Amino acid sequence: MFKRRESPRFGVGKMPNGLTVGVFLLALIMGLGFLAANRAAADLADHVVINEVSIDSVVGSGGSDDDWVELYNPTDQAIDLTGWSLQKATSTGGVSVKVVLSKTIAAKGYFLVVRNSSATSQSLKDAADLLVSSSFSLADDNTLILADDNINITGAGDPNIVDYVGWGGVALYEGSPLAGGIPETKSIARIPAGEDTNQNSVDFQILDTPTPTNAAASDGNNIGGTVLLTITPDTAPAQNITSSGAQIVFQVNAAGSAYVKYGLDTVYASSTAPQAVTANATTTADVAGLACATTYHYAIYAANAGATEHDQTGDATFTTLPCGITLHSLTMTKSSARANNQYADGWQWEFNLTIWNMNETSLKMEFSQWTGASALNAGGNMRYSADNGETWKDIIANAAYPEAGVSLSGLDNDVAAAGRQVKILVSMKVPVGTAAGYYSSGYGILTE
Repeated sequence: MFKRRESPRFGVGKMPNGLTVGVFLLALIMGLGFLAANRAAADLADHVVINEVSIDSVVGSGGSDDDWVELYNPTDQAIDLTGWSLQKATSTGGVSVKVVLSKTIAAKGYFLVVRNSSATSQSLKDAADLLVSSSFSLADDNTLILADDNINITGAGDPNIVDYVGWGGVALYEGSPLAGGIPETKSIARIPAGEDTNQNSVDFQILDTPTPTNAAASDGNNIGGTVLLTITPDTAPAQNITSSGAQIVFQVNAAGSAYVKYGLDTVYASSTAPQAVTANATTTADVAGLACATTYHYAIYAANAGATEHDQTGDATFTTLPCGITLHSLTMTKSSARANNQYADGWQWEFNLTIWNMNETSLKMEFSQWTGASALNAGGNMRYSADNGETWKDIIANAAYPEAGVSLSGLDNDVAAAGRQVKILVSMKVPVGTAAGYYSSGYGILTE
């Protein structure tokens, strides 16, 4: 069970409505001597404490987005932080809620809150127990306050204050502030963790090497490791393959961007446009403009949001579908005819095709002049259908495609098979007076 310490705190006191900020600051100055005289002995706190704070880059110089706060629970009880908040007071005493907390901090456990800015170190974000808005920022001459509600504190007597620490030239601090602020690439920390004398200047020390610690650590023995950004291709990554394109399906375990490199060899002369990815969400990259009946090599590349970590899959291949049309079978379903100018008594055929380009919308056929015992025109005597004879397209002239073909919209006799499976019926009437005997002709098929 959470128990708040009752030792006096120096800070903003509860004030009547309308009291000015100037009076508030005077009250702070007047209270300083009193708390200095009542300095507590060093001991572990009986509540959650602000244990370590950093306000600048973890490494290097010039950074400002690696703000993080480490909380520590020195008690023997787990404490639910839901609804608690981290608040900030500026050097003039203005207070605002910066972070609303959630989750539970274990007994003898840590809880790491990290600013989620695009410039924040990825290793920090990976370690965070709670990533918060990029608007969460700390600077020189600030006070950080831990409260067990999410309403701005009103003063040192506010019953919802759990802990706070001030550094630099601040107006709000516990006992006495940590002088000089928090240097770049360093942090301030309680040494040892959880020790509290009610004096910020005594409890906190500057660490040359910050030690942001998350909930995975405790006072017992621990092991740990870092999960790297990883691309996981789908079980069958190359999907919806056509004669001119394919879709590559995969997941990435971190938010960022990804694209597919592809080409005729592992040089990968082309790539798709980079696209945003969400952690562990299925992503599809469209590879288009390919040659039919061709094998392509490809690899998937991904980077995290800060472009500080990346992954690339090994080489894989897929082959585009054949070009144009494949004729699987041609069956003459009626091989003899009477010369009576009737389609019902004429020749009939069945063409079974695969149309590889799924975007084709129409099909045209042409037939040359028939030769045999005499000349026999295809034009005016032949027709074809793509919908089992419900509608017919007449052949008007020998060796000429019609201006408009039959519609392929919605036609596919086997949706599970690659390409579009279509059956074409062809019939021919034999004009009265045609000499008896054997005849033959050539044909062509065109899709658009």
